[in-house]
Amino acid sequence: MQTMERGQDAGAESVPVGESAPRRSKLFVALTIGAVVVVATAGIAYAVGASNSQTKTVVRTVPVVRKPASAAPKCVQGAAPGSCNTDEAAELLIPNKPLDAATHGVLAAQLVAARDAALKYPTVADAQHAGFILAGGFSPLTGAHYLDLAHVAGTFEAADPGTYIYDGTKPTSRIVGLMYTGTNPLPPDGFAGPNDHWHRHSNTCVRFGPTGISVPFPADSSVTLSQCNAVHGQFMRRTIWMVHAWVVPGWESPSGVFSHDNSDVVCANGRTKTNAAGFCQGN
Repeated sequence: MQTMERGQDAGAESVPVGESAPRRSKLFVALTIGAVVVVATAGIAYAVGASNSQTKTVVRTVPVVRKPASAAPKCVQGAAPGSCNTDEAAELLIPNKPLDAATHGVLAAQLVAARDAALKYPTVADAQHAGFILAGGFSPLTGAHYLDLAHVAGTFEAADPGTYIYDGTKPTSRIVGLMYTGTNPLPPDGFAGPNDHWHRHSNTCVRFGPTGISVPFPADSSVTLSQCNAVHGQFMRRTIWMVHAWVVPGWESPSGVFSHDNSDVVCANGRTKTNAAGFCQGN
């Protein structure tokens, strides 16, 4: 699996978004909007698992030492044992590019809109009151993801993220970031400029329940269709496209606003050790 910059050819090896194994037809393929939402929520489920300024969002640019291609890791280890994501490894080889003044202006406005959207739901209680559902649980580095099903599968709008990230699953847990998704074969245009590097996950097994989505196995590992079937789950070889946006004041990621992981998001005990599915107790 390979992360692609927007506009790059998907290539012959690419698996269609949401494709399941040969013994099962494509997950949730239907002509209704509701079916698209289900595909999107299934794809988001593993995004969980594995400045004080009041006038602007502060975007921190962090220099990254790029390894030569020959020394680059084949995948980036996730929170759960045995989880390793190849898209994230490919992202490490894509350097951020400088933006012209006009693009900077558009991006700044988008990040402010994203921040304002996040602050509408400052706690998990606010998210639950709005009808958002939990996907999985709390994972260190990526948080707890609550889905707004009304916007999760729509076109990209900075002000309508679709997924809100919290530092735990308690009613008092606080908002820390956002996630955006895309269901097309190529990553969305997304935020202005080329520096929002989108990613996917592989071998994802999820179960839908009345109160949310559970994740019985870690994604990006050796989980198989038969294992997922045994627990009555839905299996996807590859998820939809995703990108995190760490726009909440006080929770800016040290690795950059669009980084997959935020090293400040840790378990309640201050560590990153998880259970077998990649979750721990949040704040």
